[in-house]
Amino acid sequence: MFQVEKHIKIISISIFVLGFDNCFMHYTEKIPPNQIHDGKEISLFRRHLPIKLKLNRSNIPKSIPVEFVEKIKDDKTNEYKLPSLHKQFIDNYIENYYSEEILAKFKINELFINNPNANIMVEIKALPIKIEVDKSSRLYSAFSLGMIPYQTYTYGQITFELVDLDQKEKIKEYTYKLNHRQYVGTSLYIFSPLILLFSDYIDHSGTANTYSIMWRAHEAFHRDLTYDLSRDPKLLERFYIHESPNYSLQIKSTEKGKEFEPLFQSMMESALIAKGFHLFDIDRSYSGKKKIDRSILIEKFIFERNLDGKEEVSKIKYEATCQDLISGNILWKQSISYATMQKELLDQEIIQIATQELFRQLSQDGII
Repeated sequence: MFQVEKHIKIISISIFVLGFDNCFMHYTEKIPPNQIHDGKEISLFRRHLPIKLKLNRSNIPKSIPVEFVEKIKDDKTNEYKLPSLHKQFIDNYIENYYSEEILAKFKINELFINNPNANIMVEIKALPIKIEVDKSSRLYSAFSLGMIPYQTYTYGQITFELVDLDQKEKIKEYTYKLNHRQYVGTSLYIFSPLILLFSDYIDHSGTANTYSIMWRAHEAFHRDLTYDLSRDPKLLERFYIHESPNYSLQIKSTEKGKEFEPLFQSMMESALIAKGFHLFDIDRSYSGKKKIDRSILIEKFIFERNLDGKEEVSKIKYEATCQDLISGNILWKQSISYATMQKELLDQEIIQIATQELFRQLSQDGII
């Protein structure tokens, strides 16, 4: 009987620990200025800087080095070896340095205005360097049933390049080292939400994914760029908007999209106008003698519902192409595919999400 109770206690404790082992707290160290500031007031007189953003994901590594503070001795071979780290964790750590949260921070920053006709592009290039696991803290955490959090560190760097699109040259770059700490433990379930009240740069999550790295990176870039612009009028002059070309929009649906084509076109037009595109109906533009500079063609639009096992899946697919009518060049082309099993979403909401997916990709690629 005693043995049964003992086993029940062990199982209960194990379930408790495993249940709260997904309590993560992330913190990224503050990044110092990349130059000595003179201490004088920084003021841009409430300027709004038009920019285009590009999150460069072309160099995402398949893996990065993992270093352990303490090696483990293999009793059989009498040699020291390094413990392994699950690939999913490594993938999560890498993805943290390419998170689209950095784009979201720019969009809510009042200093910047995303405009497809901006002269300055901010290209963001990240590079995760290594992961460091504190083996001793894992041991203490195990003995304390997770009350003492164990720690993992990730290191990397990020570069913000300012590119003058008219001059086709890189005019400035800001590079920062990133030091991120991750704490995992049962006690964080209680204390982490309280710690969040005292810092905007601590992230509490249920996985190894975090936004804190991008928060710190954006903070540092905003601080240093603002300082440089307040002291370099010539740099500030490069932030301007080109004359906006006139666009037309045409949609060609398949049979599976005909029913929803009017709604899709209406939402696409509204989204384009909201993003700063000068959009004209072809018939009206010609009658009003408006010159169309570029055309946006949506082809192969599909909206269908299929059964995936017992679940109904709503799918939208389409291809979007933008062509310069003067030169005949294709300026950009995107293939969009969106699927959801959320039954509570209305047709209008599904179409709206699929429409925004196009602009998310265009923004990530630095097109708008």
